[in-house]
Amino acid sequence: MAKPAIVVDMELTEYTSCWEFQRAVHTARINNLLPDCLILVEHHRVMTFGRAKNRDNLLVSRKVLDRHGIPCVDIERGGDVTYHGPGQLLAYPIFGLKGGIGVVDLIERLEEIMIRILNRYGIAGKRDSRNRGVWMEGKKIGFVGIAVKKQISFHGFALNVNLDLSPFQMINPCGLQNVEITSMKNILGTQTPMGPLKGLTISLFEEIFDCSMEKRNPRQFI
Repeated sequence: MAKPAIVVDMELTEYTSCWEFQRAVHTARINNLLPDCLILVEHHRVMTFGRAKNRDNLLVSRKVLDRHGIPCVDIERGGDVTYHGPGQLLAYPIFGLKGGIGVVDLIERLEEIMIRILNRYGIAGKRDSRNRGVWMEGKKIGFVGIAVKKQISFHGFALNVNLDLSPFQMINPCGLQNVEITSMKNILGTQTPMGPLKGLTISLFEEIFDCSMEKRNPRQFI
């Protein structure tokens, strides 16, 4: 029987506000006040630096980022630097890792969800030995970076759907040099509506994690 879970769509939300919400949900999940929870969100423009950060992978000065309205935030997920912006779908599973799900298994499940999303839109996404995430013909389109505390995961994946890719030129994304970044819009030549894509994402999480998700309004959540 599918276990109960919750999904919250935060739509377009500033990064640190969502991060605070995510940590509050994570604490509630640790204390068994909530079941597993999935947060879907798009962020305003931001650079985030994970635990493996190398400042040399930021290729421009902070003054340049300030002129473009792009703040920098140090966070506790794995990995190096990446960019988030409107038109990128982020999925943050705040899930318990008991019952045989390990960190690598979680990462592979998140990659599989992105691969299946892309496949539904006729895009042949796949894994690549260079780095975790999802790739299309040598170009990176999906990113994974998680954290785990007290056997509960947070952070998650980012899938490039319709976003402006130019800020990626300011960094070595994920610490990778000379790697091209792409998006569904670049590949398909048209915008992909986010509503149906989010619905597909929820369905795939339910399938791959064997859960049944109830939608909640973030304003009434905790």
